[in-house]
Amino acid sequence: NGMLGHTHIQANFNRNPGIDLMSHKSVGLDPAPVNQFWNAAFKGWDGPNRMMPGWKLEGTNAVITMVDNSENLYPDHRVIHVDKLSYGGAFKLMSDQTLNVPGHDHVTFGVYARSSVPSSISAAMRYTSGSIISSGPHSGSGEWEFISMTALYDHSAPYFYFSITGDVELTAPTLVFGKTPATPGASLMSSSGARMSGTFTLGTAIGLPPAAELNTPYYWKLPKNEGNVFLMDMQGDPIRTIIRLNHSTADRFPRGTIITMMFSEAGTRVKNNSYIKLKGSDFVSVENSSLTLMTEGGASWTEVSRNE
Repeated sequence: NGMLGHTHIQANFNRNPGIDLMSHKSVGLDPAPVNQFWNAAFKGWDGPNRMMPGWKLEGTNAVITMVDNSENLYPDHRVIHVDKLSYGGAFKLMSDQTLNVPGHDHVTFGVYARSSVPSSISAAMRYTSGSIISSGPHSGSGEWEFISMTALYDHSAPYFYFSITGDVELTAPTLVFGKTPATPGASLMSSSGARMSGTFTLGTAIGLPPAAELNTPYYWKLPKNEGNVFLMDMQGDPIRTIIRLNHSTADRFPRGTIITMMFSEAGTRVKNNSYIKLKGSDFVSVENSSLTLMTEGGASWTEVSRNE
């Protein structure tokens, strides 16, 4: 209770003490609930090279694998399993970008974690004083718990990470500036349309040949919901043929999806047929060539363009 005089919210938006106000003279502000962690859905995992877009995975003291999609906590958000090895101290999972916004002093961040190991993970950051502080750890319940914290951060050397000391599964990390509730798993692009003023970056994934035991060398399956650009990894043998793409109903891409397959080696043939409708002739890769296709939602693809 009290009186609001003739003043305004200052430019340091997110140190407001949780007061909401609306008047003819001024209004209060809420922080923008935009997740600053790029690739919070853990897409584009490159296992052989141990790389994931948007994330630093430094150190050799943890083995990272992708969990089956049936374990997803949120739609289209992958779950990763971190097998913490017994040496090298804590494994740190952090953004590969420096996150810092001059107009915000508070930060709120966290990640959903599931573990049977007590204290297997905590959130940690550099406080405004320069010291490292951390959240409460996972209880080891074996259930999903949101490991999170909010505090004033150090603008001169911002540092946010998840400190992992035991085996744990992770999904839907989120970081927002301001003292605001976290929104893990949020989708902030409207399905009715969107306009972007910044760089639009497409997800990139690895396209692998069919497994030998399937005995279907011409039927290829690109990873659905992993991106639109596929780096075709021929496993040392580029003399291969592609006749079908994602033929099974469960693996088909939505109508209107455009994909580009990038070929670093010469010799891979994409056959012109009723399921991959090319511009009159087969596509045969040369070094650093590409083929762009569009699907109408069924089993067929139509060529948009090629570079060979």
